[in-house]
Amino acid sequence: MGATERIAAGDLNIQLDDTRKDELGRLANLFNSMAVKVYVREQFLKQAESEAKRLQKTEADTRQHVESINQILEGRVEERTAHLTAIINNLVDGLLVTDTQGKISQFNPAFLRMLGLGELDITDKKGQDILNSELVELVTQTQNHHREVFTAEIDLAGGRIGKAVATAIDKVALADGAVEEFLGSVILIRDITVEKEVDQMKTDFISTVSHELRTPLTSVLGFTKIIKKKLEDVIFPQVQTDNKKIQRTVRQVKDNVTIIVSEGERLTALINDVLDIAKMEAGKVDWNMQPLLVHEIIERAIAATSSLFETKHIQFIKKVETELPEISGDKDRLIQVLINLISNAVKFTQKGTITCRATQRHSEIIISVIDTGMGIAPADQPQVFEKFKQVGDTLTDKPKGTGLGLPICKQIVEHHGGRIWVESEFKKGSTFSFTLPIHTNLPVQVNMMDMDTLVKQLQVTVTPDKSSTKKTSNRTVLVVDNEALIRQLLRQELESRGYQVREAKDGLEAIALVKQERPDLITLDVMMPEMNGFDVAAVLKNDPSTMDIPIIILSIIEDHERGYRLGIDKYITKPFESEQLLQEIDSLIAQGSSKKKILVVDENISTVKTLADVLTTRGYNVIEVFDGEDFKEKAISVKPDMIIVNSELSERYNIVKTLRFEKGLENVFFLLLANEKADGNHQSKKVAE
Repeated sequence: MGATERIAAGDLNIQLDDTRKDELGRLANLFNSMAVKVYVREQFLKQAESEAKRLQKTEADTRQHVESINQILEGRVEERTAHLTAIINNLVDGLLVTDTQGKISQFNPAFLRMLGLGELDITDKKGQDILNSELVELVTQTQNHHREVFTAEIDLAGGRIGKAVATAIDKVALADGAVEEFLGSVILIRDITVEKEVDQMKTDFISTVSHELRTPLTSVLGFTKIIKKKLEDVIFPQVQTDNKKIQRTVRQVKDNVTIIVSEGERLTALINDVLDIAKMEAGKVDWNMQPLLVHEIIERAIAATSSLFETKHIQFIKKVETELPEISGDKDRLIQVLINLISNAVKFTQKGTITCRATQRHSEIIISVIDTGMGIAPADQPQVFEKFKQVGDTLTDKPKGTGLGLPICKQIVEHHGGRIWVESEFKKGSTFSFTLPIHTNLPVQVNMMDMDTLVKQLQVTVTPDKSSTKKTSNRTVLVVDNEALIRQLLRQELESRGYQVREAKDGLEAIALVKQERPDLITLDVMMPEMNGFDVAAVLKNDPSTMDIPIIILSIIEDHERGYRLGIDKYITKPFESEQLLQEIDSLIAQGSSKKKILVVDENISTVKTLADVLTTRGYNVIEVFDGEDFKEKAISVKPDMIIVNSELSERYNIVKTLRFEKGLENVFFLLLANEKADGNHQSKKVAE
């Protein structure tokens, strides 16, 4: 039994004698087997206990290591956060972040300074309660259009100007890049006041230089055309010879002079482009907005560019949807856009077709010019609407132009509330498209009558017949210009027409000569020392003794409206076409006095103003009357050549019959405006003298 006692004591290495064949042998065998199992289990438990202790130690070490790493990471996060906060707080640009509801979640001191908010805490404030309307609109745009970038110029505190760039903050799926969640909006604002001032200085410089170029260019073109005309009319007919060398020389001289004129006219067009873009950037363009039909604009542009197709084997195709609705726009400017796009298409298309297409899509009209030309390389496409950029560099050996045609188109289209873009495949063709919004609520006063019909009627009734031009030999024209060469040029042109010419080099001398000699007509420059042309016109047109002398302004300055408001008869920009100028002079001198006066009478102020604007820009002197009771006194004092009056007002105050018995108004011409019809249009009708 000693062995069993030792096993019981834990000595499992003892083996009992299990060789006996009786019950004790079997019992010994069982004890031996049990001892082995207990031993194995005991060893396993010891190993497990040892492993557990090791794991406990490892866990403690790991926990300590993780805590150490967490401390390091937290330190780095705090450091990075502090770094980013410092960057944001020290940004010169203003930063604004809003949440999904448009509440302000983050901003920096620069933002507060830019908006003049001091040190106000605007966290969690609603954007519409704090921000200006431009910023609120940007936030709204980013909420409605994810993945788009929006920009706008905004007003900052202290009269400064800022450029804001806004976009949505989206949580994007890594797998397919789809937006999983909209998190808010971020806006970055940069103060661009200095840049705008520099840009304005540049614009002013370009404008000044371009204007100054017009004066010598007027002399160059004017004298060259005189030389060309005298060579062709006087000298070349006298050179009748069989000498081939002389014949060749005559041809070369003729060609050379023609080239000088052609290049001078091209230079004029380039200068006009530069001035156009400068005026648009400065907001100094006068826009003549009126209801328009798209097909009429397209027809005018096609007619203006038809000659371009004659030298190339290109087919022109027009695809315009029928019954397109009216748009509101400046007819001349929109025609300018289409002419530019069609001209460019012809320039870069050697064969194939050019298509002009107009379709309606929702609340806008899309006009496209499609060509089968060389196309535009992908790298060049973003630059086509940038100033002074010419993608033609890659297509032709000698690109022509200033690179301002398309930027001007962009300015015009955007002013009309539209967009312009290009789609092109290199060597396969290009499609230039632009949109024009459809206006369903056009103001009635703009569409109150057919203005072209009205002006044609006025031309028939109050404009003299040019065929009745009297002899010019005893007619005197006063040329007022501080440039001696311009005066000399005009003298030669006028004397060749048979006019007598007087000259004045500045405004003061001009007024003195007018008082002394009373010329039949005055050509007047604007930019002169001592007294500018506008002031001269104001003095002469406000003096009863000189107010009837016709005045034509010839200037590099384009301010037609100011001139017509002063009462001048014609405004022509240098360089001018001599024949056009001479025809205007012939017409005004044949008329015998300054432009015709038109009295407009209507209680509807908008009607009177619209008529006045249209007629003034056409060169008529408009007197406005808004009350039927005041018309008689005004008509007697100004003695107009025509009276345009609302028919109902005329009947109420018996205007026609009343004025027929007034001295000097017996033969005045009346044009009655009928009341509005159901379609909202006014109709006009004549009343015989």
